[in-house]
Amino acid sequence: MFNRLISTVVILLCGLSSVSASPIHLVDQQGREVVLQKPAKRIVTTFTPANLFSLSLGLADQLVGIGGSTKHSPFINQLLAHRAPLVIGSRSAGTSLETIVALKPDLVLVFGKKDGYRLADRLTSLGIVSLVIQPETLEDAKAALELLAKATGTQDKAAKIAAENQRLANIIQTGLSGLNDDQRLRAYYANSSDLYRTASEQMFQHQLMAVAGVNNVATGVPGFYPKVNAEQLLLWQPQLLVRESNDSTKVDEQLKKSLMTQIAQLPQIHLPKGSFWDMPSPMAMAGALYIAANAYPERFNNIDLDAEIAHYYQVAFGDACLSPLHEISRCQ
Repeated sequence: MFNRLISTVVILLCGLSSVSASPIHLVDQQGREVVLQKPAKRIVTTFTPANLFSLSLGLADQLVGIGGSTKHSPFINQLLAHRAPLVIGSRSAGTSLETIVALKPDLVLVFGKKDGYRLADRLTSLGIVSLVIQPETLEDAKAALELLAKATGTQDKAAKIAAENQRLANIIQTGLSGLNDDQRLRAYYANSSDLYRTASEQMFQHQLMAVAGVNNVATGVPGFYPKVNAEQLLLWQPQLLVRESNDSTKVDEQLKKSLMTQIAQLPQIHLPKGSFWDMPSPMAMAGALYIAANAYPERFNNIDLDAEIAHYYQVAFGDACLSPLHEISRCQ
């Protein structure tokens, strides 16, 4: 009887082992079929949104190489804490293939553009698994998070983040309920380095404004951060400025020009510095809520904006004090 019981347990354990060792089949956001033999434990990211998706899933310990904006980001550095993944470059400065190969990663996250496609193909030829992710809309961002979660066995955490994003989306929808298109504010999105560089309909920032209930006056202008002139900006007659925030003072100086007096007097919504709300990221919905609540304060006066966003950061990153709106005094 005892021997039979032991045999049964061994069979069950072998069965569980074979299930856990089942290959993971994925289709990335370029449509490439990718197979992992087991959840990835050594991960290299090559651009900033990939860093943010990985860190939101609690993968800081698995990041052996990291690319994009890291050195000057207090948010990312705080999540990495004492960890020091090797910097492998960035999209602007170039990515070191040799460094990536030397790290012997299980998985490399690659940006879905021309250079990224070439890198993915080169990695494949070297026997290194890569996922092309292209989170250019909120739906794409959700899909990218789910894809990475499946590749790393962190689906439970991804589901919690998805639930939080839906909670914030519900708050926005409730606040904007009954708002007619004619009542929506006309907004102009200003790049942090140049007032005359704006967000086109092709860009993520356009969708962020649409979700927040404001109409992008640059709809129909093609390109990535297209350049517009002062005459066109005035002709659009925006009612609101949405501004990226960093250390640049150029936009402030441009708004002081006599021609821009009318624009300078408009209400302005500054996205918090270092928030990453102006790019595809797990916390972009927090940025949409921030824009909506500041554009239509009378519609959102029944919510505590700071508390709602802090709750998101608690769930997604384990620390409410990582919210860019959280008061320093509350977190000391």
